[in-house]
Amino acid sequence: MSWEDTIAAISTPIGTGGIGIVRVSGSKAAQIAGLLFSPVGNRKAKDFISHKAYYGKITDPDTGDILDEGILLYMKAPHTFTGEDVAEFQCHGGVYLLRRVLQAVLSRGARLAEPGEFTKRAFLNGKMDLSQAESVMDMIGAKTSLALKAASRRLDGRLGSKIQEYRRRIMDILVLLEVEIDYPEYEIEEARELDIKEELGKLQKELEDLYRTADTGRMLNEGIRVALVGRPNMGKSTLLNALLGEERAIVTDIPGTTRDTLEEGMNLDGIPLRLIDTAGIRESEDPVEAMGVERAIRAAKQSDLILFLLEGTSGETKEDLRILREIEDTPYLLVRTKLDRGKPEEAWGDPEKTVCISAVTGEGMEELKERIRQMVFCESIQPKDGVYLGNARQKQAVYGAIGTIRGAIGSYDLGSDIISMDLQNAYDLLGELTGNSTREDLTEEIFSRFCLGK
Repeated sequence: MSWEDTIAAISTPIGTGGIGIVRVSGSKAAQIAGLLFSPVGNRKAKDFISHKAYYGKITDPDTGDILDEGILLYMKAPHTFTGEDVAEFQCHGGVYLLRRVLQAVLSRGARLAEPGEFTKRAFLNGKMDLSQAESVMDMIGAKTSLALKAASRRLDGRLGSKIQEYRRRIMDILVLLEVEIDYPEYEIEEARELDIKEELGKLQKELEDLYRTADTGRMLNEGIRVALVGRPNMGKSTLLNALLGEERAIVTDIPGTTRDTLEEGMNLDGIPLRLIDTAGIRESEDPVEAMGVERAIRAAKQSDLILFLLEGTSGETKEDLRILREIEDTPYLLVRTKLDRGKPEEAWGDPEKTVCISAVTGEGMEELKERIRQMVFCESIQPKDGVYLGNARQKQAVYGAIGTIRGAIGSYDLGSDIISMDLQNAYDLLGELTGNSTREDLTEEIFSRFCLGK
């Protein structure tokens, strides 16, 4: 395998569809296009104009068979996604047809692309940094408008630009420190004007603010885990069905019907939720039910938000108080259910965290949804520029940089050479986020997660 190879792959999902695309990238893209594609008007490959679509016939040069009539889009380097010459055969979307076209391309000097290799070439050719490359997969996998918006902001380079600014500021400090180390007899104008310790404190705070966006980024990409928790027969499964708008969970009047966790996804006005219906929590000698209760508590502790259900027409019990003590470290809403059976009694708990609903009639459901929106996407956790850390790798790099800058501040009085070592580590860690100082094995791991054809 060589980066000088011309690569090809089917870039649309496998399956029957109206359109299918075979993408080719590399120095032989125009040559291969000329061998397989005959545009109307008897044009030749050498006459193809970059970024112009041509209609014509796609032929298998080995057999002379006409495979399809379609579109050829030829794009000349460097103004392409990969930074190389690119040709795209846009055909009808039959599985066998696309494989025939791909095989014809491969027989004329291209090789099959590895997963993510088109995007990897874009990264290696300087068309995007590593954070932008990762955002491509986030865009492909986005399930809601908010997730797509966050990924597109990273794709347009906002996160990378922010990281490069931090690295530039660190490098400015490093330069001054190196001058102090190598030429202590000189007094540098910039050093007098810049309070290095104060600047490091600003950098630490800004990086900590960026680090706090990681959980929001995770929730956007993976979904916000919302656990429905409470004693048996409080209406958890009924509420799950009402939120989903379909009969997904079994509902009966028999306490303890739900024995295991049931997880379903939903889109709440662009917010991806992962609703988790859990077994009713109570003391039980039934080993199966006891296992369900144990899983319910574990699911609650691992969730981002808990909907703690209480029947509105009855008072709280010691068991309710015990459950609340188990979950109170996680953000929660008290949801008083079965409003259709009567008005709720006066209840303990913060009224700002309490919602009364009837999942049967729909009363209170819109208020519940609004409370969920407020709790998981309050303004305090949304960065003003809309830039989020997108994954655990980015989070870890920023966390490491914060630690080394904190170390530099702590060792400030020990001398410039000690501070320089910490700042160089911070500079390199932030470089890993954008790919400026990324290890080759890490790069390989990142792009191996991409789909074939991207």
